[in-house]
Amino acid sequence: MTKTPAGILKSLQAISWNIADVTFYVVHQRKIQRTAHYEIKSVGIGSEIGKKLGNTAKNRIQEATRVEEYDFNTVDLDNGLLSMPLSGNDFEYILSGIMGNSDIPPVTKFEELLNSWMYIARLEVDDSVLFFARYISAVWKAKKIQGWDSRLVWDGNMLIDIEQNAIFPIDSKIDFFCYNELIFIADKTHFETATNFREGMERNRDEIVEEFKELGLFQDCNQFSSLIGNNLHYLRKLSQVKRAEYYKNTDFLKELKTVNGKEGWGLEYTPDGKIIVTEKNIAMVLKLLNNDRLESPINQEVFDVDVKRKLASNS
Repeated sequence: MTKTPAGILKSLQAISWNIADVTFYVVHQRKIQRTAHYEIKSVGIGSEIGKKLGNTAKNRIQEATRVEEYDFNTVDLDNGLLSMPLSGNDFEYILSGIMGNSDIPPVTKFEELLNSWMYIARLEVDDSVLFFARYISAVWKAKKIQGWDSRLVWDGNMLIDIEQNAIFPIDSKIDFFCYNELIFIADKTHFETATNFREGMERNRDEIVEEFKELGLFQDCNQFSSLIGNNLHYLRKLSQVKRAEYYKNTDFLKELKTVNGKEGWGLEYTPDGKIIVTEKNIAMVLKLLNNDRLESPINQEVFDVDVKRKLASNS
């Protein structure tokens, strides 16, 4: 029986990650024609750094209080985590370059650490393997700097934990981690930046517009695509629409047109039933296609929601 994300998290909390065997990698990103490419290098680390990384993983996993499914408009959950499948994002591609690859080149000089995009720690306890990642922001670039949680000096061919000048910063935070094809996200912003998520949402835009054309949903699909553009809010909403797939349900679309006419929501249709999309109504179109206008069964108030979670029929 497949475990739920909450069940997997509970299993992870029972593992002593503080005693894990740790392997450390740095990742560099470069873009060619807006497509991200990643270069991975292994980094030798001293035993004290391995212990700190193991304790970082253990502490973050232990403090997680709940797990909710990632949604394009969700926010971070304090001590909770967001979960999503590994497949279909850049981290899957990055991990494929690590797992089963015995030819990852090692870092041999400190300059190779400069301008790293993220670092990844691989932790192994018995037969359990966990990967966790930390995005390295612009202010984190490896350089001569003072005052980090851990000051790691490059000594010959590995990082060691002593007081020196040339350092590579590692702190006690995790942005996201992966276990058995499931990603747990602690910092959504860093996760999306590190894994090139915006470009993924732009690909979603292009794919769904082609589907809309095949379905004949809009009067002008090119106009729809142009209105979405690179607007991050619209890209998130459109990715929600793509995931929910209500637009493929003919009964849903028929009922949407009926209720729109009865409630006066403002959608306009051509004589042959295609939705007319304009700059003024694009936000409403996205909202209704994702079924985000909901009525309370308690007092019949109607709400617009950005994020929703479907309950089981007996809930």
